[in-house]
Amino acid sequence: MTVEITWPAEGIAQLTIERDEKRNALSTSLLELLIDAFRQTLTSHPCAIVLTGAGSCFSAGADLAEGNPEDIYPALVKLIDLIRAIPVATIAYVNGPAIGAGAMLAAACDIRVVNSTSFFAIPVARMGVKVDRQLAESMTDLLGGSRARMLLMTGARLSAAEAVSGGFAAAEGDIEAAVDVARVCASGDPQTIASIKEAFS
Repeated sequence: MTVEITWPAEGIAQLTIERDEKRNALSTSLLELLIDAFRQTLTSHPCAIVLTGAGSCFSAGADLAEGNPEDIYPALVKLIDLIRAIPVATIAYVNGPAIGAGAMLAAACDIRVVNSTSFFAIPVARMGVKVDRQLAESMTDLLGGSRARMLLMTGARLSAAEAVSGGFAAAEGDIEAAVDVARVCASGDPQTIASIKEAFS
């Protein structure tokens, strides 16, 4: 269980969740590793950051072996707040399913790129996990109120095609497509990028 930091292009950092054997399920310790990885990456002054998962899954959500999914929530909120505060563009390459906390992590990034196997699901109602205002407002901003309520109340899946057509994802492609998006963002004026992020926060 690690977070790999690579630099696929000049100024572009890539953080990969390396827990393929558990479909990149998020435990408190893994979330803390992600927080540390983002902070470490920022010390190298990246122009943009790509976040993805190892294998064929972005993240299966909370690690149920830890007990109640709500147990990871403090660390998840800490990570999401950090990602939103980063002054450079963050791109989630959603390389497969993004479920529950995994979908929330993808939603925290500025831009999402998906592939044909991607889908998003937040089955909180089935699992008895409470939803706070931050999650509700975030999903409403990204998806619209009606679709956000449907996903949260029913646990329905949002396919890659639906994510792109609905504006939740920017494009469908491979990891190189995500790096290309990061490269374009990195070519923009840093202060303007930071101000855009602040305006949307």
